Amino acid sequence: MESFKEYFQRFFDYLKSLSPGQITFLGIFGAGAIAGIAVIFFWANSISYSVLYSDLESADAGEIANYLNENGVDFKLESGGGTILVSSDDVYRLRIELASQGLPESGHVGYSIFDQSNLGMTEFLQNLNFRRALEGELMNTIMQLKDVHAARVHIVMPKERLFKQDKQEATASVVLKLKRQGGLTKSQLAGITHLVASSVEGLKPENISIIDYDGNLLSSTLQNDPLAGLTASQLEVRKNVEQYLEDKAQTLLDGVIGSGKSIVRVSADINFQQAERTSEIYDPNSPVVRSEEKTSEAQSAQDKQEETAETKDEKSSETTITNYEINKTVEHIINSVGNIDRLSVAVMLDGVNEMAPNADGVMEKVYVPRPQDEIDRISAIVKSAVGFDSQRNDAIEVVNLSFDRTEVDVERDKLDQMVQREFYLEIGKKVGLVLLLLLGFLYARKKIKKLFNRLFPPVEPVGEAAGAEGETAADAESGEESEEEPVVITRARKPRLVDHMQKEAFNRPEEIARVIKTLMSAEGKEK
Repeated sequence: MESFKEYFQRFFDYLKSLSPGQITFLGIFGAGAIAGIAVIFFWANSISYSVLYSDLESADAGEIANYLNENGVDFKLESGGGTILVSSDDVYRLRIELASQGLPESGHVGYSIFDQSNLGMTEFLQNLNFRRALEGELMNTIMQLKDVHAARVHIVMPKERLFKQDKQEATASVVLKLKRQGGLTKSQLAGITHLVASSVEGLKPENISIIDYDGNLLSSTLQNDPLAGLTASQLEVRKNVEQYLEDKAQTLLDGVIGSGKSIVRVSADINFQQAERTSEIYDPNSPVVRSEEKTSEAQSAQDKQEETAETKDEKSSETTITNYEINKTVEHIINSVGNIDRLSVAVMLDGVNEMAPNADGVMEKVYVPRPQDEIDRISAIVKSAVGFDSQRNDAIEVVNLSFDRTEVDVERDKLDQMVQREFYLEIGKKVGLVLLLLLGFLYARKKIKKLFNRLFPPVEPVGEAAGAEGETAADAESGEESEEEPVVITRARKPRLVDHMQKEAFNRPEEIARVIKTLMSAEGKEK
């Protein structure tokens, strides 16, 4: 006990020996250390929450919350109860446990509905469960798309009819909740349409309607019209062909005469007619034997008068029938779709701006048209680039005109000014940051030096003659130096003028004594 009291007494004595600046420094350091320890303690004991499930329906959120309460798991609710947060260490464990309990259900019923056998189920309920399972599987598949947040599918499967005129077609409707406005393209919508149509027996793509959660119709009726869809496809093909040919010619000209010196436009007439033709061609000049038939006859006569003679008189005949057939060629031709029937190419060329003296002798830019031989060479280059064919009656027109550069020059000047402004702003920001850091460094250095001087004052030697306030006037007049050694004392730093005076008094005491003597003499005369 005595030892503790002794330690406390030493500590208080040490505090009493410190200057006010040192005590302030120790107080600030101790408070900072305590605050740091407290922050580390609270951070180590705080719970980091992560999302367990988000965008839950109310029923699923309630069941999951009841399960967490029953198992003593701390959780938080956000987004109006649709998002559940739990400790980051328990996220994956709780997801597995909830999945084993069949949570969250989210109303998505798939083919797993048939895992539960029910012997007393009627045919109507079996058909209803099959439709529910099909809708749930389609919903799960559509929700896998990156731009789809949620989906609902409704399928109408009519009953089978005995007569064809009474038969009705299957229909379906799809409701999508998109992650962003206009998130699906036409090709993606067509893909969803054909996915649903291919999954349901007897369902045609034109009988499927797709809307979003705002009630906007996403599936257009024009896409359901084969003729309209074909027309849109043809227009797209034509635009692609024209753009492809224009890019080929434009890039070639940009490399020859420079960028912005030419404009190329191509118009393509494309044949989209699909014709099937069968023809028979006969060649009368080269007949071919089809069949040939020959018949031969022989007749013999015997002289009745000469019965004993052995000679005979024979008669024979031969008939030939030949059938000829004219050559013929049978052709069965199916024309390809998308052939180019005709191309029309228009090329505009800018002239050359050359420096030439004007009437006053001042050099200025003068527009000079391109020579005809250069235009002919450029025309030949463009013909080769676009695949010009004179047998198709293709047309090309190359014209040399002066381009209007007023707007281009204005935009270029604006761009140059913007670039210069951004450059100077960037330089100004960097210079300002450097100056700010420099000023901050100098200010911090000054404050640190001042605080260091306050905590640890310097030790300065001061002479007894300069420091003694009770020095007599006789000693000052005699000018004798003190034989005693100067006394070194420790005191806090004073203003610079006093420090300078003390230093001079210590180094040159005789001169200081003369000054003091002179001042005292002048003061006595005034009195």
